[in-house]
Amino acid sequence: MNTNYIELVNVTKQYGHFTALNNVNLALQPGKIIGLLGPNGSGKTTLLKTLMRIIRQQYGVVKICGYDVCYETRKFISFMPDRAFLYKSMTVMNAIKYYQELFQDFDMNRANYLLQTLGIDIYANIDKMSKGNKEKVVLMLTLSRNVPVYLLDEPLGSLDPVIKHEMLTVIKQCSHPNNLILISTHLIKDTEEILDDVVFLKQGRVVLNTSKANIEQNGKTLEQYYLEVFSHV
Repeated sequence: MNTNYIELVNVTKQYGHFTALNNVNLALQPGKIIGLLGPNGSGKTTLLKTLMRIIRQQYGVVKICGYDVCYETRKFISFMPDRAFLYKSMTVMNAIKYYQELFQDFDMNRANYLLQTLGIDIYANIDKMSKGNKEKVVLMLTLSRNVPVYLLDEPLGSLDPVIKHEMLTVIKQCSHPNNLILISTHLIKDTEEILDDVVFLKQGRVVLNTSKANIEQNGKTLEQYYLEVFSHV
């Protein structure tokens, strides 16, 4: 398997006259939690959906774990979208059974651990849960798969600080040398603590791809540097 779990070469995606991804080049390796950072409209979700083959680029090459992206490469990825997708009539147990049937790599032992860690009631009806608890269920399902790549699109949303802390803790715990966790977010202050590397997207272009440590060596926090880069967007 290629050492780059995610690789994009000269990738461009346009919607009419609007360029969502502009000649993006990126190579991301396992063993890290990486922040895909930028304001709304910078191309973060488009990039994730391109990796999932939900969206197709006009130009360039996209590879997942060394393979050209296609429907089959989805087996390497567990994707947490930014919109609700579970049926409202489901209980948490129903949702788990749905994932078990859909994905052979679903790890019930990990799911049980995450259920306990996040304080999720397996018998709860999803439609009656708070927004925060619904997000915890989706994160639990996403991280319970044994795959090389995890794509989390705005996983924290507008959640309260306690739930954010719980979710960030389990994301950190699920990171290991053989996987890559890519988190798309504009909530820098909330996610800064768990990130190893960062990719800044600005108007569809990669303007920075570096480690958080490199930024901090210059005496700045990630949030301070982010504000400098995007203050005029």
